[in-house]
Amino acid sequence: MGKFNNINIDNNMSKHSVFLNKFIWLFIAINGAVFVGLSAYASHAPELNNSPYLLSVYQKASLQHILHLVVLLTLAVGQFIVVSRWLMVSMTFFITGIILFSYTLYLFSFTGVKIAAFLTPIGGVCFILGWLSLAGLAWHVKRSGEHINE
Repeated sequence: MGKFNNINIDNNMSKHSVFLNKFIWLFIAINGAVFVGLSAYASHAPELNNSPYLLSVYQKASLQHILHLVVLLTLAVGQFIVVSRWLMVSMTFFITGIILFSYTLYLFSFTGVKIAAFLTPIGGVCFILGWLSLAGLAWHVKRSGEHINE
């Protein structure tokens, strides 16, 4: 892939790791655009403007979406500096949390449909597990220039 501050970032990356990294960057890019688009739409959506409750649901979804998207971006950039499966585990939980928590709340706030409401708490648990999995970095961090057996 290349070098970043004289640290080789392509140390024996498996095809699976390369695919997963591309997926994460694509997810970040698309979700950044989706966040901006939904925010613009929400400012004019009559269903939100006429219901304080639905507006508060949208605001919760939006806050958790952007917060965890920024964390995901930070962790993805952090992979250029450290190599740890815990970063990947954490990012996977954050992606799953965004999809299950934020998107189910978006669906409800824009349509009133509660069909996916049982997924929302699972998404919240994924956010929690994403944060907790970062604790694994305390024990298993290697600089990206070092070989790691994972």
